[in-house]
Amino acid sequence: MFLFTTPQSRETTPTANPVVSAIRDGAQKTGAGFDYLLKTAQRESALAPDAKAKTSSATGLFQFIEQTWLSMVKQEGPKQGMQNYADAISDSGGRLTVSDPAMRDRILQLRTDPQVSAVMAGALTQKNRDQLASALGRQPQAGELYMAHVLGSRGASDLIKAATSDPTRIAARDFPEAAAANRGIFYDKAGSARTVQEVYGVLAASHANTQVAAATAQPSATADGASEAPLAEIAAALRPERAKGLIGLFSTGGSREPVSKAVANLWTTPTAGGMKLASLDAAERYFPRVKNDAASSSAAASQAVAATAPLPPSRPADLSMPASAPAQAGARSQRGPLDLSSFMTQRGGA
Repeated sequence: MFLFTTPQSRETTPTANPVVSAIRDGAQKTGAGFDYLLKTAQRESALAPDAKAKTSSATGLFQFIEQTWLSMVKQEGPKQGMQNYADAISDSGGRLTVSDPAMRDRILQLRTDPQVSAVMAGALTQKNRDQLASALGRQPQAGELYMAHVLGSRGASDLIKAATSDPTRIAARDFPEAAAANRGIFYDKAGSARTVQEVYGVLAASHANTQVAAATAQPSATADGASEAPLAEIAAALRPERAKGLIGLFSTGGSREPVSKAVANLWTTPTAGGMKLASLDAAERYFPRVKNDAASSSAAASQAVAATAPLPPSRPADLSMPASAPAQAGARSQRGPLDLSSFMTQRGGA
């Protein structure tokens, strides 16, 4: 057994969050983006399946109000094995009703079932996307889909268009019911009513950089090259991670230029007199000195480099060898071997 061996835990591997798993299943069944559905549920209910709004009938993970839920069960119920629930819902003068109170309660209680709620949210997302694309003439962004989740597709379309044509218009005047149920969206902390541009920014910021679906088309460009996605800069301005000058460590974008000229010089082959020094040997390229051998084929290139390459400093004057030093050095070289007897310890007397 190793000295630092950690004993195996007796606990089993924790299972995945059932709510998150339900949202993932709903995204797969409907084709909606899992990232979008997850962020929507987090924003609406903090992933609490039984969440209940105090200002409206909104209930469940995605805070469906009663009429929207009945509409989705009526349309999508047969596809999800809930034909009996769909048949129990009828249209009475433009308002959906259920004649049997007990059946109505069961249908509305399904909003607290994560599996059913996620499927209905995914189906509603796809429906809103198609309607917004038709009204706007382009694919909606994730934040705009969330506007449709809050205001309905028609309300979202009106908000997007108003934010483009009349950005300073007070949003609560156009959406009084939604403003009463969502004061945090339509009013700031001081109680002042937000403009349509500000409401657009608040709703769009919550779903910044969110994947709508696996195969969502990107906003196209017009003939003059301008993007057809209006007000994208509003949501971008509210993203702290979009601060200028910040580039991720593993970012693949940005400049491909060298960090500095010094780095560029290290990664490029210098030239001398039009001749690439790659033809020189390693010693000549890294230690450019003039050779004494005039027959060398690279002498000219080496001389060109030596003319510009920095050389080591000259020997300091105080270390220079005096004129008599060579003779003395020669005399020392003729001496016999050094006598080490004077350094040896004598044993006994003389």
